[in-house]
Amino acid sequence: MITPNPKSRFIAVMDALQEEAAKEELTLQRVFAIMGEEGHALLMIFLCLPFMQPIPIPGLSTPLGFLIAAVAVFLFLNRPPWLPKRFEHLKISSEVLIKVSNVAEKIWGYASKVVTARLTFLHDFAVFRFINLILVVVYAILLSLPLPIPFSNTIPVIGILLSAIGYMERDGVMILLSYAWCFIVASFFTTLTVGAIKLF
Repeated sequence: MITPNPKSRFIAVMDALQEEAAKEELTLQRVFAIMGEEGHALLMIFLCLPFMQPIPIPGLSTPLGFLIAAVAVFLFLNRPPWLPKRFEHLKISSEVLIKVSNVAEKIWGYASKVVTARLTFLHDFAVFRFINLILVVVYAILLSLPLPIPFSNTIPVIGILLSAIGYMERDGVMILLSYAWCFIVASFFTTLTVGAIKLF
């Protein structure tokens, strides 16, 4: 476990999740509660982490893609994150939760060295906040597609992570990278579509 930085809310929340998960399996409702009412970016990062590996996870990308899109909308509206009742009691195994939070801490340990507040207008201005929302929702929709193809989850998730980290730290460079990433996402899914058309 990375030594917590007292200024890092992200590490503090991940540690809290690990402590709770060590006691019992947590529901999504409990995870949302630990993240806090202003933890939209934290939630998006957490929900993305299971997909940071090439093999799609059957049955998980669709509900989590929907949740990421919903969290992004509530972030744009400056309202607390909302969780549909059908997902409130969905349990996450303690083993998975602890592994994911450990990975999150390691990723954040590297990211925190380069992430800082800059080009903050990309975070603050309404027009860019709307663009950020549209991009995250599009990425989340692509994530939710049940495609049994390597990297089909990971590619859109990277765009969501860049946007979420940029928002959390008011880092316009990360937000710009999330904009640029859409070209890679478009190329990847265009190639899949063309390949599928030729195949059938």
